[in-house]
Amino acid sequence: MARSLFCLCPLGWAPWSPRLVESVLLGCVPVIIADDIRLPFPSVLRWQDISLQVAEKDVASLETVLDHVVATNLSAIQKNLWDPVKRKALVFNRPLQEGDATWQVLRELEALLDRSQRSRVGSSRR
Repeated sequence: MARSLFCLCPLGWAPWSPRLVESVLLGCVPVIIADDIRLPFPSVLRWQDISLQVAEKDVASLETVLDHVVATNLSAIQKNLWDPVKRKALVFNRPLQEGDATWQVLRELEALLDRSQRSRVGSSRR
């Protein structure tokens, strides 16, 4: 993976695949082939800047798509892949570090809890 320009990341057994994280950490542009995938931590990771998403129905034209990326914006995507903030957001550290994957999960859970509490308070006022 570390020597490849592109790494295929089809839908895995979870909402997103560990292959996705591995490819980013190794500097290989993830080629996400998974319709309706939920990509992790969208508030910190602009996936369109660090990956390619190819619809499952378009896999037959994958070579053409990759050739186009090589000719147009591969270097920009690769540069974005090496951003330390993006890389850190995908790594689980022990102990937890601000901005790492554990921190991102806790932040998203906190936001869900806040929304849940706000909706409960709003519905009890009626």
